[in-house]
Amino acid sequence: MAGGARRISPQGRALLAALGTLCALWLAMLLFPLPFERLELAAFDLRLRLAPRPLPSPDVVLVDIDDATLQRFGSWPLPRSVHARALDALTRCGVSVVAYDIVFRGPAQGQDGPAQDAALEAAMARSGRVVLPVGVALARDADVLRLEPEPDDLPLLPSLLSPGALHVPALLQAERSVAPAARFSGRALGLGHIAALPEADGAYRRMPLFVGFQGRLLPALSLAAVLRHLEGRREAEIDARIGATISVGPGGTDISWNGKTLRIPTSADATLWVNPAAAWGRGFWHLSYVELIDAAESGDATRLAFLRQGLEGKIALVALAASGTTDIKATALSPAEPLATLHANLMSQLLTGANLRAAPAWASWIFAGAFLALAGLAFLRLPVRRFLLAGAGLVLACPAVNTGLFATFGLPLAMAGPTLSTAAAVLALLGHSLLRTAREAARQRRMLEAYFSPSIAAQIMESGEDIMAGRSVDLTVLFADISGFTAMSDHMEPAEVQRLLGEYFEEMTACVFRNQGAVDKFMGDGLMAFFGYPETEGLDSAENARRSALGGVRAAVEMQASLAGLNRRWKSQGRPQLAIRIGLHTGHAIVGDMGSRTRREFSLLGRNVNLAQRLEGAAPVGGILVSARTAALVGGHFPLQPVGPLRLKGFDQEEEALTVDLPGQEGAGG
Repeated sequence: MAGGARRISPQGRALLAALGTLCALWLAMLLFPLPFERLELAAFDLRLRLAPRPLPSPDVVLVDIDDATLQRFGSWPLPRSVHARALDALTRCGVSVVAYDIVFRGPAQGQDGPAQDAALEAAMARSGRVVLPVGVALARDADVLRLEPEPDDLPLLPSLLSPGALHVPALLQAERSVAPAARFSGRALGLGHIAALPEADGAYRRMPLFVGFQGRLLPALSLAAVLRHLEGRREAEIDARIGATISVGPGGTDISWNGKTLRIPTSADATLWVNPAAAWGRGFWHLSYVELIDAAESGDATRLAFLRQGLEGKIALVALAASGTTDIKATALSPAEPLATLHANLMSQLLTGANLRAAPAWASWIFAGAFLALAGLAFLRLPVRRFLLAGAGLVLACPAVNTGLFATFGLPLAMAGPTLSTAAAVLALLGHSLLRTAREAARQRRMLEAYFSPSIAAQIMESGEDIMAGRSVDLTVLFADISGFTAMSDHMEPAEVQRLLGEYFEEMTACVFRNQGAVDKFMGDGLMAFFGYPETEGLDSAENARRSALGGVRAAVEMQASLAGLNRRWKSQGRPQLAIRIGLHTGHAIVGDMGSRTRREFSLLGRNVNLAQRLEGAAPVGGILVSARTAALVGGHFPLQPVGPLRLKGFDQEEEALTVDLPGQEGAGG
């Protein structure tokens, strides 16, 4: 058994952070669903506006009871004799079906009420093509299916109310009904409910294709009208497989026209999204009650022929459209329009087949999961900057692909949820990565500032140069060592040794940094520094070597001067005084990150590094000894004195060396 727990990788921690963010988002959706539902509905409306609108069916005509109608015939409700005149006009023009979005409930009021009712009943009898609405109050509780009949309960027409035709556990049920009077429903070709479903934001976008009523199925007014328009036979049956399609056909045969079959995709509760061809007043032909009655009763053959040409064989939907009526509601395409637009658009999509598909919840989860998986894969494969672009692309692609599926296949997958989830995951991954990058940058800056001056460290960080990669560079190496410090420290307290070396190294490091050098390491009381790396941008190797030599010798001179100042201060404090030897050499060295898997450090290797160290050992106490190469590079800038060839340990050949004159040099020998 392996000892110790396995550490989670940084990428694993980022993925866990993203998962935690998603869980928090999904929990918020569960606990506070209303704002997310409204956002999803807004996304649905946006897709409707962006996707091409289906063409309205030419078989649907809207007959409006508009402001002009009320001005002519009086306030609402209109006399039923007016409806009778309009119905006679529609019948004369040869309409296929007259569907009313008006419930003629109970007897007409007033002294002439019976006559009014008789006129309308007679017109319905003459027409034989009327589909009447049933207003219902819906509930989702299956227990309310068995209700006691209302006093004026509507007669159940077997042609469109199929007992036990299908078993739908989630079917919406009608709690109460507002039915047409029996004398009218008895003359109707069919009945249909006019219940629309308000969403969380109050707008209407869906309609139940069927509802349960008194143990039977009651179709929507739009479906009842379309069935009568297409088939016209009372023996039409309804057979449904909820969640797949609803097939309508006599004796189980699909109703086909123009080579098409009426197939209606619904959700589990038999509701259908309305895919509007147009908002109210657009797309469909609108005919005012006033225009209809005037043209039909004018005796003008031309006007009547024109009217017949526009109405013959069509479904005429009669609806209240006057301003200020209570039937004005918000829909997907409009903040306020008559709800009859839902019936008209539903008729149109049933006729043209432009139905939106029923999208099960699991399909939206798969869609969201695909984008989340892509986000995770991009995070694992791409560096942070590319992931930023890829993540932004995924967040934008999610609604774009969703809208494409909607426009191409009529598939209304959830859009807000997957987009929010993708954005949350990308932000969590990106945030974790940026935080880790910032921490790594801070760690790298601290590491660089241990070797380089803050200004050079900042330049390295800004350039993004990988100075840790091994390479050969022509640079200047400096070694400095305190003469006799080992013997001196034997007679000092450890705290005093630490304090003295701390002050000494602080001054020496400052001298190196002021001359654009870097401190490689401290070796006991010794110091190793280098100059000329990283190379100055835009300089060739020879010029970089020359500048490194100048910087190194200048730093060495300043180090001796700074130590003289320290010695004066220490002398006044009664503390020991120090003297150092400094050696410098310019040449190629291997620089980079060195060490084992568990312990690494930045360092320099090579013969020229060893030569600089040997020159330090051969330098006079309180002096500076440079190689011939370094001397040649700084000639004319510093006074130099040759000391002749030197036999240095570890080198077969003698090496030429020179000392740097230091006027006013002070130091105490060790």
